Amino acid sequence: MTTADPAAPTPVGRPRLIVAVVLCGTVVGPLNSTMIAVALPGMAEHFAVSSASMSWLVTAYLIATAALQPVAGKLGDRVGRRPVVLGGFGLAFVASALAVIAPALWMLILCRVGQAVAGALVAPNAMAMMRATASPDRVGRAFGIVGAVLPLAAAVGPVIGGGLVALGSWPAIFLVNLPLTGAALLLGWWVIPRGADHGKAPRFDVLGGIWLSALLVGLTLMLDLGPQGTGAILAWVVLAAAAGGFVLYELRREGPVLQPRLFAVRSFASASAGIALSNLAFYVTLLALPLLLHAEGRTELTIGLVLGALTVASAPVAILGGRLVDKVGPRRPATTGLGVMTAGLVLLAVGASSWPPVALAVCLAVLGAGVGLSMTPFQLGALYDVAESDTGTATGVFFASRYLGSILGSALLAGPLAPSPPDGFLVLFVVLVAVAVLGVLVSLLLPDTSPREAQARR
Repeated sequence: MTTADPAAPTPVGRPRLIVAVVLCGTVVGPLNSTMIAVALPGMAEHFAVSSASMSWLVTAYLIATAALQPVAGKLGDRVGRRPVVLGGFGLAFVASALAVIAPALWMLILCRVGQAVAGALVAPNAMAMMRATASPDRVGRAFGIVGAVLPLAAAVGPVIGGGLVALGSWPAIFLVNLPLTGAALLLGWWVIPRGADHGKAPRFDVLGGIWLSALLVGLTLMLDLGPQGTGAILAWVVLAAAAGGFVLYELRREGPVLQPRLFAVRSFASASAGIALSNLAFYVTLLALPLLLHAEGRTELTIGLVLGALTVASAPVAILGGRLVDKVGPRRPATTGLGVMTAGLVLLAVGASSWPPVALAVCLAVLGAGVGLSMTPFQLGALYDVAESDTGTATGVFFASRYLGSILGSALLAGPLAPSPPDGFLVLFVVLVAVAVLGVLVSLLLPDTSPREAQARR
């Protein structure tokens, strides 16, 4: 049990306030990610660098987030959620403030890595707090609210970012973070209870963290470079051997950065694989369609409005997905959501190169609705059979799987799946349909009992 701070609100009100804290702190990630997409050309001109160099602002953030989520989750399990989450809010504030005045690209990339570290500290531990404070019959709703707001933040990001860049310059996109992270820090200090919700003193797997980061960087570079003859084959063999060595090393560690044994839990393994496949298809679509529309001579406003359908459609359906989990468990809404997502990708495979923007927006709305419906079931399904003492670690690994899907998607799009109009987009979306179908099959392994029934069985 957690001993509450005397100044904290009563337990009855805490779940809603915890959700408010989580929203203030986690909305920064998707908001900044889509705002930066609009600001990248101006940044490249300001720093006088190529677009390839600017892409590391995105790639470094994704790699750091994926590598650090498991570490941050384990840290919360051991020292408590409150100091880790508040530390993440504080770091996000400082990193955003420094990004505003960054004099060089390398410093801006470091600030983005700082934001990734902050997000990694907050995300798994904030979700673990929500699970611990919400009642079993309302935990799906709580996760559904967060799952609805985050896509909305991503949707309005290009609009806000474009307006800020037009009014001022690219540093303005980081100023938005300051009131959000500041509010999260102040509200979290008051709301998040103090308590001994942790275990023994932390033992950090430093080598494991470095090893995992190196593997992610190597994988990204290999996918980005694409086929390069015999040398590439040798590099893939070395990378596979390094990955195998990493798994063996982690299995022997007492406190591994990434717990391989979690994947022996069927619900966790299926949820992690499902979210990775879903995010891969989602991210490739999000990045590929602007290339197609730009090649057709569409304006930035048209491209932004078409992409908005993808994220706006997922928000209300995410709330429905959370409510369905409360009633029937994660399997059915996750499977249905991935099926709807597959239908959207089939439509894009048929019409991406010939249909008008309005029709493409409808296709993206279908795809986004499927993503929204499956998001919360995957998040909760991952924790169904995990001990509460390990929820931070499990959530961190789950989020790392999600970001791994994004990393794979962006790297594949830059490398072997790089499309060339018009036929290249047909091949691209056919591949994504296959990815989504695999996600449907994986989601069939999720539990089909409600959270209350699952808790009663423990």
